[in-house]
Amino acid sequence: MNDSGENMNSWLAVRNFQREIIRVSTMKLGRKLTAKEKQFVTSRRGFIALEMILDTVRSGSPVEIEEYLNSE
Repeated sequence: MNDSGENMNSWLAVRNFQREIIRVSTMKLGRKLTAKEKQFVTSRRGFIALEMILDTVRSGSPVEIEEYLNSE
């Protein structure tokens, strides 16, 4: 089991990923994310999933990003 310091670092890394996804999405969409879109991002905790989301929003067009963030 990890000590609390490692758990805190993991939690902070997840939060930083989520914040970066939200920042990039907001910038590319030219608006704040809806509650549903934000939930799509913040419900993910795994690093691979977060990396995939970040790659998608970095490379996608605004229409693609909007469709992706509303895909659930």
